[in-house]
Amino acid sequence: MSWMKRDDLIIHYQWIKSEDPFANETLILIHGIGLDMYSWDFVIPYFRKHYHILRYDLRGHGESDAGIEKRNIDVLTGDLLFLMKELSIETYHLIGQGLGGFVGVKIAGQQPGQLRTVILFSVPIHYPKQMGDKVVSQRKYMVDGQENMLAMGKEIVDKACYIPTEAKASTLLNAYKKVSPEVYFELFHTGFGPEGVESLRRIKVPILILSGSEDVIFPPELSSAILNFNPNARCYTVPEAAFMIQMDQPKLVADWIGGFIQKHRNSSSSISLLEHDYQKHLTSELYSEIRGLMEQDTKKPGQGNILLVNTIHGFSVYLNGNRLFEGWGKRKAKQLLIYLSIQQSATREELCDIFWPEADLGNARNRLRVALHHLKQLLERNGFAYDDPILITDREHVFLQAKLKSDLQSLLDSIRLANRLKGDDEKASRFKQLLSEQSENMMPGLYEDWFLEMRSWIEKQRAEMALFLADWFEDKRDYKSAAFYLELYCSYYGEDEELNGRILYLNEHRNAYKNNFK
Repeated sequence: MSWMKRDDLIIHYQWIKSEDPFANETLILIHGIGLDMYSWDFVIPYFRKHYHILRYDLRGHGESDAGIEKRNIDVLTGDLLFLMKELSIETYHLIGQGLGGFVGVKIAGQQPGQLRTVILFSVPIHYPKQMGDKVVSQRKYMVDGQENMLAMGKEIVDKACYIPTEAKASTLLNAYKKVSPEVYFELFHTGFGPEGVESLRRIKVPILILSGSEDVIFPPELSSAILNFNPNARCYTVPEAAFMIQMDQPKLVADWIGGFIQKHRNSSSSISLLEHDYQKHLTSELYSEIRGLMEQDTKKPGQGNILLVNTIHGFSVYLNGNRLFEGWGKRKAKQLLIYLSIQQSATREELCDIFWPEADLGNARNRLRVALHHLKQLLERNGFAYDDPILITDREHVFLQAKLKSDLQSLLDSIRLANRLKGDDEKASRFKQLLSEQSENMMPGLYEDWFLEMRSWIEKQRAEMALFLADWFEDKRDYKSAAFYLELYCSYYGEDEELNGRILYLNEHRNAYKNNFK
């Protein structure tokens, strides 16, 4: 770790040299409000394989001084430009999260130099003011009379990560402990919107927007709004991730960013003004019609389409109570519907990468267009659908509009909620129920990497549930149940000498326990 002095301010930073001896580009990582540079720890090992890295603490955060002047985006931007100049950084990419994204947008819109791309994590360029003011008031109440933001951090840490772990929580809480309410609330407000939008419009380099599918702090809808302000922006939703996407999905995030950078390297392609004008009008009309449909749904309860997608014990689809039998084995209709039933929405580029990874982008887009047309026909031209459209598509986005029920999504929600239970007895009861409902051949016929990773994650969760129950029953001296769940754990991870020894130990205790009562 290093420190650099700017006038009377000490800035804490770290320069990390790439493992690639031929690397000549730097990733500049700008953390979010209340956090520090260690919030990037989980993703650093993947980034440094191909890039140099500069990460640092914003003033008033981590080990950097707060300074005496009023903190704002201009001041924070000046700090980073100073670091870049002193460290002689030339070709670079800006990666900013939350507040840090505003710093990245400011630099990219005014003094880009040899900037190549901008990557934004959950950056609310436009946040509804009334709701934003309410959030500010709530957070001020949480830390009233406190010297730091730790009390607030404890309240939101479970929401910041999809599945909180001790390592994630410790990293976040240590950061909040070093930030004063004065610094935090000088910077935490919703007044950046108009200036941020203007800077965003001036950016000429490619922009990648990432948001977590499970982010309840800044949901994907907020991030996707950026697409209306710059035609060269692309928005991806990271599965199984909340606000701290670089903690929840470090490898996936690094892979997606690396792929985005590689795609746009030595490329000067951009969307024409004519296309952008069409895109703006399309988006405006689309949102207007969606709002109208939502209002109709409010006025006429029960009139919306009800779509049930079963996946776990075999694939089946029901629309408004009627099963749709035909056409699911063609043009990846089944796979697309299941994916959309989980994600709710996706970009076209995202779907191309998942379902046609071997094809070039133009070919994949053509295949996707044909596949979406086929899926739309299956969902809307069957005699059971109401007048409202079910599959909505625009130039970049695809999403389902229906009262959607999915057994796979219900399972994922149940696993997540069970893991968050505090009491061991309550958790054990829920784990037993979930394991009793498991399927031998879950999600049959789905072989794309996304589905295989999903299946692997569920199996890992079930294995951990089984191990928890084995320990829980052993503490209760129920050796028979403990052995059963330990054997179930082995069915997921395979046997080894230590596990076999423990199973033998449990069975011996079980027999000895039975003999004592003969």
